[in-house]
Amino acid sequence: MKLFDINTAIGHWPFQQVRNNTSTKLRKLLESKGISGAAVAHTHGVFYKNCHDANGELAAEISKHRDFFTGIATINPTYPGWERDLQECVEAFGFKALRLLPLYHNYSLKSAEASAIIAAAGKMKIPVIIPACIFNFRQMHWMDIPRALELDDLKEVLLGNPDTRFVLTEGAVPVSQLADPSGKSLFKNLYIEMSRYRSAYGGVLSNLIRTIGADHVLFGSGAPFKEITPALMKLDNAEGSVAEKTQMTSGNFKKLLNL
Repeated sequence: MKLFDINTAIGHWPFQQVRNNTSTKLRKLLESKGISGAAVAHTHGVFYKNCHDANGELAAEISKHRDFFTGIATINPTYPGWERDLQECVEAFGFKALRLLPLYHNYSLKSAEASAIIAAAGKMKIPVIIPACIFNFRQMHWMDIPRALELDDLKEVLLGNPDTRFVLTEGAVPVSQLADPSGKSLFKNLYIEMSRYRSAYGGVLSNLIRTIGADHVLFGSGAPFKEITPALMKLDNAEGSVAEKTQMTSGNFKKLLNL
């Protein structure tokens, strides 16, 4: 079974030293854990005033690893010229997804600017990746953001953009919030990366799979910010058929990113 990681990054973090944060070192780390490919964003895009500069850095960094890494564009929709930047990321750099960071870039997902870029991503048929957080906010530096995104921050956007696919990374939304009283999934366009769910034990991850379907769950590790082994253990111990786990580890990844 091939294993693809939807949640990785390269670059420095200003509040803590991060190891294995270059494309070469990260690839070596991921391959050592049996991972065959990964979607990757550049952490510098979180902090640059013009975050598009980080997209150029990412394109250069992964240019020799196109057989392994798929680039994710980080764009701030409140910054002038985002339309040009998104077009360059998709058409020139070959990136396959858009990452939005409303807490770090200080805007609401309900704003006109966010609505415009989400609509543009939908027309381009690329998914919108929204991290609930990047570094665990419970261990945050005083200059870091004080909270993670919650489902309430996303509901209106999910329901208002049914043709756009969204991926929530680093989130652990209670399963009860994802389904109606009958157990039917509420958000057909929401995909969830699994690494932040506490454990496979006690049915936590298994309940998620049953509620939103294996076709809406994605394997992710959070490397290099987090250790990869816990995510692998959660995957191994979750209930599910080989076919379902194949969807989670490779099928959904390729379908979402049009690979």
